[in-house]
Amino acid sequence: MSNPKHDKGEHYLATPKAEPFLERLIFNNRVVILIGFLLLTAFLGYNAVKIQPDASFERMIPLEHPYVINMLDHRNDLENLGNFVRIAVETKTGDIFSPEYMETLKQITDEVFYLDGVDRSGLKTLWTSNVRWVEVTEQGFQGGTVIPDGYDGSPASLEKLRQNILRSNEVGRLVSDNFKSTIVYAPLYEKNPETGEPLDYG
Repeated sequence: MSNPKHDKGEHYLATPKAEPFLERLIFNNRVVILIGFLLLTAFLGYNAVKIQPDASFERMIPLEHPYVINMLDHRNDLENLGNFVRIAVETKTGDIFSPEYMETLKQITDEVFYLDGVDRSGLKTLWTSNVRWVEVTEQGFQGGTVIPDGYDGSPASLEKLRQNILRSNEVGRLVSDNFKSTIVYAPLYEKNPETGEPLDYG
């Protein structure tokens, strides 16, 4: 006996023609579709394995920007200004004008100098010969390296070093304003000069 509560409304008989086309397409060919998804997953997984992280300089800049295109066209005529590392060497006590600090800075400079991929001609610290001071005198120009000739860590040579730094315009650049730290500026090559391979930043 039928229940009046359930007999209200119209009834439809679901026939194959009444089902949506996409539904029939998927469920009538589900084996083929599953195999297709498996093949697609295998293909994408195979290609994902070949993806290598690349932190090269060119991956970090907008290569299609006109300024970057111009820079890359003339990169052989320019210094290596884009890809570099700055290492801050800070003293916890006193200032940089101490024999211990200067010896530590010298050791770090030597170690960075021999790292693979460092452009040694562009390396800049207080200990490198390309960090110089210049001043105008009555006789003309005079100057020299920031590290004074005959530096021996004595109070006199440290005072001379202080004067040279103040005349070098490196305060605020290689040397902090409070004389608590200095920078080791190390430009990097894009490729290892010995192997020709992209530089390994690890």
